[in-house]
Amino acid sequence: MSLDNLKLSPYLLTKMYEHSLINTAENKQPVLPEKASKKKQVGKVDPVSTTSPDQIPFLGNNKRNILITVDEKDHAFLAEADLDFLITVLNACSVTPEDVALVNCHRVPGATYENLISQFSPAIILFMGTEPQLLGFPVQIPRYRIQKYNNQQYVCAPSLQELAANKEEKKQLWGVLKTLFSIP
Repeated sequence: MSLDNLKLSPYLLTKMYEHSLINTAENKQPVLPEKASKKKQVGKVDPVSTTSPDQIPFLGNNKRNILITVDEKDHAFLAEADLDFLITVLNACSVTPEDVALVNCHRVPGATYENLISQFSPAIILFMGTEPQLLGFPVQIPRYRIQKYNNQQYVCAPSLQELAANKEEKKQLWGVLKTLFSIP
């Protein structure tokens, strides 16, 4: 996919250009997205731009140090339906999109164990359709089991498309997430 054919959802476009960079009568100083006051809503994800070419692009604010990796070749991060499904799952766990960092490892050649740990300092890592070994993670992680290593908790699950389409897979994931996030 070339940049000439890049398609952004209306939500991402509005989030990218929600603040003016031009001085107006009401706005004496330009408001840059990173300095703007942010009014957050549950279920909304803000794109985070990186300030350095070495940084890995991600969605969310990583407030609770929860890293979610996906492998999506056709989208910058996720298809809209998959993002909606992920937000539903997160909300069921009392986690908001602000609490996580979502990384599309397919689009980031530098998404390795060392780089991900260094940039995000995750306490929890959810592999959604990604293979931890391909990213250089040093442990084997069976599906739907909480694996503890290096003061972190790892969970491996199928892609969001597979989960959304398969009721049994959703049940297995839900059982693990209840334990992981201490949901009664």
